[in-house]
Amino acid sequence: MPRSRRKFDIDEFVRECLQAWEADGAAAVKDVLDRTLGRGCAPVRECFGDPREAHLQVLYPGPELVIENMVWAPGMSYPAHNHNTPVMTGVYAGLEVNDFYHPSPRVGGRLQRTETVDIGEGDAVLMGYDAIHRIANPNRRSFTGAFHIYMGDYLHSSRSIWYPDEASETTASFALTKDIFAAANRDLAAARLEDDLDQPRRAKRKGMAELTGATVAAGTSGSGGPSTTGAARASAANAGARRSSKARAASGTLARTHLHPPGDQG
Repeated sequence: MPRSRRKFDIDEFVRECLQAWEADGAAAVKDVLDRTLGRGCAPVRECFGDPREAHLQVLYPGPELVIENMVWAPGMSYPAHNHNTPVMTGVYAGLEVNDFYHPSPRVGGRLQRTETVDIGEGDAVLMGYDAIHRIANPNRRSFTGAFHIYMGDYLHSSRSIWYPDEASETTASFALTKDIFAAANRDLAAARLEDDLDQPRRAKRKGMAELTGATVAAGTSGSGGPSTTGAARASAANAGARRSSKARAASGTLARTHLHPPGDQG
């Protein structure tokens, strides 16, 4: 019999991360994350369920570690920010695109982007203490799900976020994070509504295309030429027209055909 797939258990995952942190620090925690994802991402997705909106779920609040389940809505992005602590990201669904930055050398200047790292499903990345990054889900149709694990008391640390643009550094707060997630969910709701309204139009266009295809198919044979029935009808009609013309000519009543521009029939 095939071996049953191992289920993902949140409490067990948190316990393994804490034990690894106490034993050997960040590298050991990343080993736990790598093993979890390596066993398969499907059990993790099944545990959390199908998302309906973007959200941030704190699985463990610290102080030694902070473990979060981050769900990014389709097309969502989160502004550039820092953590002032090492952090690792492990993606269990979709793709998380990370743009990394250096601070501007002058006060009030824009951040300088240095590189972009795509973290795909099943991958994990450890970021340094001073990392500044922007996060995006590039897929317009599906969610991205990821573990974010922070080394230290991240929830109560002093941090920065560059919002609304890379030249505007301000103090990060969970109130602002909540607002950003709420805006993403409003955009998601609007996109769903637009999609629902467009479904009848798409169905109509599909029906017209199928009708056109059926009409074309009815007038052609399997080899692409006129069907036997269509050819017979055309031949009969032409023969009838010739007989009618000869009859009218014989009686001296053949009329000259007049061509009228459209709309000018007077």
